[in-house]
Amino acid sequence: MKPNKFITSLFASLMVITIGCNTIQTSTIATLIPSTPRIVIGTTPTEIQLPYNPNIGDTQYCDSANIVLPEKDTANFSEDQIAGRLVELWLNYFKTEKAPDYCRVEDYHVDKVYYDQRTPALSLEPKGDFIRVVQFSIKLIQVPNYWMSLAGEIDQNNWLHTERSVAVFKTEDGYVMKFANP
Repeated sequence: MKPNKFITSLFASLMVITIGCNTIQTSTIATLIPSTPRIVIGTTPTEIQLPYNPNIGDTQYCDSANIVLPEKDTANFSEDQIAGRLVELWLNYFKTEKAPDYCRVEDYHVDKVYYDQRTPALSLEPKGDFIRVVQFSIKLIQVPNYWMSLAGEIDQNNWLHTERSVAVFKTEDGYVMKFANP
């Protein structure tokens, strides 16, 4: 038998065996897989244990007053510290009675501030004088709420752990921030 005919015969034999095996495996697999498979991606889902507020009439955009961090309050601050402090000031608004119910939180904390080395290559707008990624956590108080629209993870104590890119601008009055988005 020539080498080419031998390889062709071997390949054909393997195909017959493989097809035969697939038939047996298919019938075995069909009995093992439930009729409605459940796919879980990532972490185990956690039931949300928050009270439902049906009286949320106005779901206005959750916007706080303009936050300004005076330059005199930032002596010896790094850019990371400035970005973190601006986010703290912004989040503090949502703990007050001034914030609409839809936006209010019980508590918050800034977990981490860092420079993402990919930032120059990302098409984030606005650019600001500098951009930092700020990871923060907020304690949710009800559903529905504005915060559920953010990407992140809610733990069993109803803390949402999320992050945002923050563009920081230096103005005459001090530092201000805007969220940078693609």
